[in-house]
Amino acid sequence: MSKKKKLGVGLALTGLAAGAGAVAVAMMRKKKREEIYHEAELKAMNELDELMAETDEDSCCSDCDCTCSDDYYTESEDEESDEEIYEQVSDSEEENIVNEDDESKPQD
Repeated sequence: MSKKKKLGVGLALTGLAAGAGAVAVAMMRKKKREEIYHEAELKAMNELDELMAETDEDSCCSDCDCTCSDDYYTESEDEESDEEIYEQVSDSEEENIVNEDDESKPQD
């Protein structure tokens, strides 16, 4: 083999080794990032579980009349409230229409 061929083969092998090293470093960095992400995800899930454990439904509803407790909220109450809201909206729309008609008429 001539010196040029040896030099060419040497450079090619050096390039391959450098490429393999770069790929190995990139894979190690990716693995490290995934580990960090996974640890952060587990930490966030644990914190959420702790917050959920601290918040008790009974303590939430003991001071207020909110609808989050099961014994307070029933389906029939929800249906009644929907009907009442619908009637209130219908009545207010009728009043608005009547008021608009009165405003359009000239007053004496």
